[in-house]
Amino acid sequence: MENIWKIVKETIRSKVPEGRYRVWISPLTYGGLDGDTLIINCPNQFFASWIQEHYLSILRKELTQEGYDWNIRLSPAEIARHAARDQLHLPNFAPNELPRPKFCKRFTFQEFVVGDCNRYPFSACWSAANEEDCHGKIIYLHSKAGLGKSHLTQAVGQTIIERKPDKRVCYLTTNDFTSHVVRAIKDGAMEKFKRHYQRECDVLLLEEVQSFAGRERTQSELALVLDPLLEKGKTIIFTSNKLPREIPKLNDQLRSRLTSGLITTINPPDLSTREKILIRKAKNQGITLKEEVLDFLAHNLEGDIRQIESAVVGLAAKSSFLRRSVDMDLAREVLKDLVGEAVEITVEAIRDTICHHFHLTKEEICSRSRKRSITWPRQLAMYLARKQTDVSLEAIGREFNRDHATVIHSIERVRKQLNESGKVRHQVEFLINCLKRRQWQS
Repeated sequence: MENIWKIVKETIRSKVPEGRYRVWISPLTYGGLDGDTLIINCPNQFFASWIQEHYLSILRKELTQEGYDWNIRLSPAEIARHAARDQLHLPNFAPNELPRPKFCKRFTFQEFVVGDCNRYPFSACWSAANEEDCHGKIIYLHSKAGLGKSHLTQAVGQTIIERKPDKRVCYLTTNDFTSHVVRAIKDGAMEKFKRHYQRECDVLLLEEVQSFAGRERTQSELALVLDPLLEKGKTIIFTSNKLPREIPKLNDQLRSRLTSGLITTINPPDLSTREKILIRKAKNQGITLKEEVLDFLAHNLEGDIRQIESAVVGLAAKSSFLRRSVDMDLAREVLKDLVGEAVEITVEAIRDTICHHFHLTKEEICSRSRKRSITWPRQLAMYLARKQTDVSLEAIGREFNRDHATVIHSIERVRKQLNESGKVRHQVEFLINCLKRRQWQS
């Protein structure tokens, strides 16, 4: 049976970028066959969650094509090693019985790229991990997938363990917690289960709490488990892709406890933060990004941090295997794989975007009007036309019924405003992002 798994892995290798294969598929190992369920070992729980979200459907498809209609169970290595020792132990719980949580080594505060989009949640987690005087040790991290919730959560855990090795850190997902509740109920050992938290947990890191929706018994047990931790001032971090008020079918008792601390949101990275992330990821991959490549990728990669990392891994892999330099051609190829085929950005498309944003007509923006409500959008349009296309100044002027000198004046005025006003920088970045979404539509 292990040979079948090897065949499946090799098939997947031919269908995904080499960089992604090396990072996510290669570490997976055959864990045995339990009836009609194939067990696949993963390095840790974070890894298993990632595979569950991004690659499980691919694995099932390849198994089916090989003629095997098996279910798949992902087994994090640190849990699998110790499951048989004591069915009631929480994963990685007491330091004298089980090993420390096996965090992803890259998920440290030093590796987290800080920008305006995430500075507040970063500071809150840093303060909690270092026991600085802050507004509390209970943090609710909220964001969409791939923006750094797990990174910050694991950074807290790793920092606490480094600072105080005797601290008992428990890191688990909602599904982990639910499984332990079900097992404890089945074995009639709920009191022992609760005592683990009351007596042997100093730090609780609980991911994906939105998955508690509708699990009434688990919600009730978690609320009871949290009470002694809250009373003793323990460090608790929750993560979720929903705010507490947005989670459906959540009882009032648990919702109240989730909102008892600091609630903070990680926003998608802005342009400057995307540039920092690209530089950091490129350094980790041993490549250097030229300024034009960096600018191109930062403007076009508007997804989550995982997408940015995938782009850099793809660049490094293609550059290495094809023995090509990391240039604009290679960047375009990698970006095409990630976000689709690009269409040309034209002056007309820029004009339409500006008109839509400022609620103007084509006739108004091309008119001789000197009203600021029209002149400023027109100047922005000419600036973007110069920046985003290869069209000459004369041609840009013709599109807006202006001469060469007026185009130059408009471009210089916008540049000056960009240097002086953060509001203008954000406005221009937003408009460029609108154009990029239009450009990279499939």
